[in-house]
Amino acid sequence: MTPQSRGKKTHRSAAGITLVELAVSTAVLALLLVLLLSMVNQTGSVWRQTRGKIEQFREAREGFESMTRRLSQATLNTYWDYVDAAGNTRTAANYLTFLPTAYRRQSELRFISGPGLAGSATSTPPRPTHSMFFQAPLGFTAPLDPTDTTYTQYEGLENLLNTWGYFIEFGDDASLKPSFVTAPNKNRFRLLELMQSSQAMGLYGLEVAAGGNPFYKGRDWFLNPINSPPLATRPVHVLAENVIALVLLPRLAAGEKNAKGVAYGPKDLAPNYLYDSTATNAIAALNPNHQLPPVVQVTMVAIDEASAQRLTPADNTDIQAALGPLFKNAANYEDDLKINPAAAADASLENLLVTRRINYRVFTTQIAIKGAKWSRE
Repeated sequence: MTPQSRGKKTHRSAAGITLVELAVSTAVLALLLVLLLSMVNQTGSVWRQTRGKIEQFREAREGFESMTRRLSQATLNTYWDYVDAAGNTRTAANYLTFLPTAYRRQSELRFISGPGLAGSATSTPPRPTHSMFFQAPLGFTAPLDPTDTTYTQYEGLENLLNTWGYFIEFGDDASLKPSFVTAPNKNRFRLLELMQSSQAMGLYGLEVAAGGNPFYKGRDWFLNPINSPPLATRPVHVLAENVIALVLLPRLAAGEKNAKGVAYGPKDLAPNYLYDSTATNAIAALNPNHQLPPVVQVTMVAIDEASAQRLTPADNTDIQAALGPLFKNAANYEDDLKINPAAAADASLENLLVTRRINYRVFTTQIAIKGAKWSRE
């Protein structure tokens, strides 16, 4: 240090940022925060929408799975018995003159599915598209009198037979709500499940009254429980709301061939969707008399609650009218269901829903019935 510099203070510039640099940094940080918040909001919105859609159709999906699981347990418990030359079996009325000539497959149980069984889109109450009813060893028991406080379950009898079934019905929920619920009634399409307890199953009594098993081809065994009691006491409960269509197509197993070795088509067993185990099919070679269909293709269409809330009474009437002519001919299944741009408006179910901006889901699967032992004999 020189003598001249001794006693002098040196000034060094301190490192720092200018106001312009601070403003730019703040702007960049704010932009990053805005982008981050936007991404978070967008992700949250997508998550909420996805979760909402899952929740909206969760009830329908669970109902669909429950329905198909029960269907797979259908049974006829068939046996072989003598018939005479006219195809009649021995009864209390003809046992003295009965002359057996052959064996024929018999069953006291029933399986029926198809359109117009429980009602139609124009019936009261409206019951559009298809329905099915059958017996299964589900072991469901319930008191015949709802006020019976001494009733107990039948322990150890879990395989008791029940009459079971599924159908679509449109109406309000007045008879479905507990008495303490004061909310306004809602008009909705609903998938209903018939659950007739083992004690109440009237099939056998109807068969006896009609002269015996082979002569009873009536439908009171399922029509009585779903129609006769007051709505509030029917052995029926809601399996899923906002289900507008149920389509059932009984089919043969893949590869099933006729006597000439030609494979049957998927729609040959029930060309008009109707399948009745007590009736002989139009294609006599198939001989489904007292047989379960090996496979049933089940299709269910559900709409979301938001769409159901938007529908006016006129909209509901239009939907019922549009459903009326659909799913009557199995050959038109795809055209009745799928969107067909070349077709007129509302020519298919999906066109009907899309043109009205209704959010919907289509559930479909093929169910193999465990108790089916198909035979052309």
